Amino acid sequence: MNRAGRQPLEPRQPASRPLRFGPRLFIAQTQPGFESVAWSEIEARVPSAREQARRQVGDRAGLSIFTTSTLHKLRSLRCTEDVLLLAGYRYGLSSESAGLDQIRSASREAPFVEDALNARVLFQPAARAGRRLRFRVVARQVGEHEFRRVDLQRVVELGIAERRDHTWRHDEAAADVEFWATQIGSELLLGIRLSDERMRHRDYKVAHRPGSLRPTVAAAMAWLSGPRDDDVFLDPFCGVGTVLIERAHLGRYRNLIGSDRDPGAIRAARENIGPRFKPVELHDDWDAGSLPLADASVTKIAANLPWGIKHGSHVVNRRRYGDWFAELNRVLTPEGKMVLLSAEWRLMRDLIERGALAVEKISRVTVLGAPASLYVCKKA
Repeated sequence: MNRAGRQPLEPRQPASRPLRFGPRLFIAQTQPGFESVAWSEIEARVPSAREQARRQVGDRAGLSIFTTSTLHKLRSLRCTEDVLLLAGYRYGLSSESAGLDQIRSASREAPFVEDALNARVLFQPAARAGRRLRFRVVARQVGEHEFRRVDLQRVVELGIAERRDHTWRHDEAAADVEFWATQIGSELLLGIRLSDERMRHRDYKVAHRPGSLRPTVAAAMAWLSGPRDDDVFLDPFCGVGTVLIERAHLGRYRNLIGSDRDPGAIRAARENIGPRFKPVELHDDWDAGSLPLADASVTKIAANLPWGIKHGSHVVNRRRYGDWFAELNRVLTPEGKMVLLSAEWRLMRDLIERGALAVEKISRVTVLGAPASLYVCKKA
């Protein structure tokens, strides 16, 4: 930390060098800024994995690109929203209209489509295979080009339809296979999606509330806390319980504690948690600025703080953030850790400079298009 008390931000990863394109090159896709967390989980859970690069697709996605020979372990990832296998690749695309011909050719000649289709069946045993396949293309584009995203999508569709390996029929409504074409500057990543919507939309979320966290973001926060079997894990702004549930999925713990001043949110959390995770406590009458917990009684804290946008206000946040952090520091053990998500940059900076938070790392992230920061802290 520098003399002004500012913690350096974790840099974003530019698309600077071409990939070493080859077989079994996978993409783990998550929210922008969370790709380092996604890779951290992959590295821990999939010993054969080796990361090659990271990319960001504007404010839409973060990508960790890696190789592995252990496909089945990728299905258990919780910080990743989608897994794709890179079927085609081209670096050095023209930004002018000639780039469209290059993209069409790369789609038509993509060498690892069959590998991706086989991996998709292993990833989703019920996935449709065979010679006749319906497909759709999801196109994304970052950078300055003379052609539009819809032009990119159209030429990829034409290139796939011209392939000779299967009888490909374009069908947006009932596709068997999803091709994801991502153009970042002069680079084209053509992947086939192996996962389905169940990877990003958990089946436990039966009760929803506006502003609740995406499960993968909640999982990333729980993962960054460094789960241990003896954790007493607290979320003092638990909402519908997503962070608590994701922590429960990451391994054993001693206790889960959630609180929220919104009784409707706690009712939804109880419905989502159900009878599966024990022990767990949920409280709708606790104030995060005055917690009925003993000093140094909590080992881990993870919280999506009020941003003053959909919930609360900036005026209230300026009045209460300091009280909340004082209380969270009080209940945290000396070796404990806090993971906090907020878009109140100026307020957080002021509190860090005043010593209210002892920050180890700050990461710029984007959650559903909204910029925010993720703070990993130790006890102040």
